Amino acid sequence: MYSALQTKTVLYVEDDKTVRENIKEILSEFFKKVIAVETGEEGWLQFKKNRIDLAIVDIELPGFNGLELIRKIRKERADLPVIVVSAYTKTDYLLESVELKLDKYIVKPLTSRKLYELLMKLEKELGETTTLYLPLNVTIDTLKSNIQFDGEQHPLTYRELKMMQMLHEKGAVTYEELYQLWNEVPTDNAIRSFVKQLRKKLPDGLLKVRSKIGYVLEGN
Repeated sequence: MYSALQTKTVLYVEDDKTVRENIKEILSEFFKKVIAVETGEEGWLQFKKNRIDLAIVDIELPGFNGLELIRKIRKERADLPVIVVSAYTKTDYLLESVELKLDKYIVKPLTSRKLYELLMKLEKELGETTTLYLPLNVTIDTLKSNIQFDGEQHPLTYRELKMMQMLHEKGAVTYEELYQLWNEVPTDNAIRSFVKQLRKKLPDGLLKVRSKIGYVLEGN
């Protein structure tokens, strides 16, 4: 159970230290990685540094508030699941939250029941997603087998999609793993030609070769 969440990284922004540590401990049992921070500024820095799959944000934060943080995130990742947890039920907050297309607005306190209901909902929704998020604002639709960035869209071949899925999962693909995409051991020219064609569909600097390792994702 919760197998979809176990591959995801969640950004959790909450200024109450006790609440933040308690919720982080619970979230860590379900997610691959939990990045918990206190302020909107810290949340934004962590969002820029990491590949985030989900954001859980309080509204009232030191510095710029949660809605400001979400607005900045939305400019970078319009499809990122975002959940607000707040003690505030003011109409203006609620209306602004709707405009930001939040996935859920939870009124504090975030009880165990509310949290587990949220986790069950997320497991279902994230488990059904066909979109992969990579550095440099690159997205891959695994169902349609295409890649998008900077307003451009390119179709991916079967091998290209499989390689990008491996890179998304681990950040690197060894030469041995790359060879397995062929039915027989490919020639060096075949590998070079394959990578050359794939790079034409990627932003500069995303795919790098590392001696004795293979190919890695960069650009975080």
